[in-house]
Amino acid sequence: MKLKILGSGAAQGIPALFCCCQVCQTAREKGGHDIRRRAAYLWDDDIMIDLGPDFFSAQIAWNLDYSKLRHVLITHSHADHLYPMNLYFRPPGVDTRPEPSWLTVHGNSIVGQMLNEAFPESLEECSLDFSEVKVGQTIKLDEQRSATAIRAQHGPEEVCLNYILQSSDHHVLVGNDTGWWDEETWQVLEQHRFDAAIVDCTAGTLDYRKYHMNVEAVIDVRTRLLKCGAIDEASRIIANHFSHTGDLNHSQLVDKLAPAPIEVGYDGMEIEL
Repeated sequence: MKLKILGSGAAQGIPALFCCCQVCQTAREKGGHDIRRRAAYLWDDDIMIDLGPDFFSAQIAWNLDYSKLRHVLITHSHADHLYPMNLYFRPPGVDTRPEPSWLTVHGNSIVGQMLNEAFPESLEECSLDFSEVKVGQTIKLDEQRSATAIRAQHGPEEVCLNYILQSSDHHVLVGNDTGWWDEETWQVLEQHRFDAAIVDCTAGTLDYRKYHMNVEAVIDVRTRLLKCGAIDEASRIIANHFSHTGDLNHSQLVDKLAPAPIEVGYDGMEIEL
């Protein structure tokens, strides 16, 4: 099982367009891991988690072949995680793709509404279909892979999702864009045994863990997962989804999280299990 981080940043990315804070200035000066596209992931080479505005940039950066995509799992409808225009150029005669080349987008009801508005003629014309996802639902992606949706704590406007990715041998939690999970969700997490968990760290140094989490919350997540047996000392915990407002550049994040031990995500990072 291979998961590639295509983006490790929050909505503004890093460096943010109009910002001159120390995090953004460091990114402009140093580049490398301090440059952060909006968060998205590629599972093997045919399943995406989120489809934000840096979809094209990621393709160029890592020479990706999106014609292989068969499923996209959307966490929620915010523009940094769902940019429907990415899918607009799929009708016959616009792109040449191998057959069959059907792409299913999975997400909550608001995601479905956005897609229907973006494609008023027909999703089918773009070889697309939409599958609504409910909290607790397990989506069968193929014979060996599935994803289970859990409730993210990311505001009252819609039911936001995190995903437990499951292959025949491995379980990985993709848990960005969430604050501290409610107890019902924790009970679900405690039933799994994770080889790796990606955890939201948007807030950085801020005292905040309601709709996003900070450094201390990420450490607390690892502690609780260990205590309940959902991970062991060999499991990889990776902080991801960073904002410049968290006031920590990549090396500063490493200094704070490495002792936990927790890894710091970056654009292009590969998690291979």
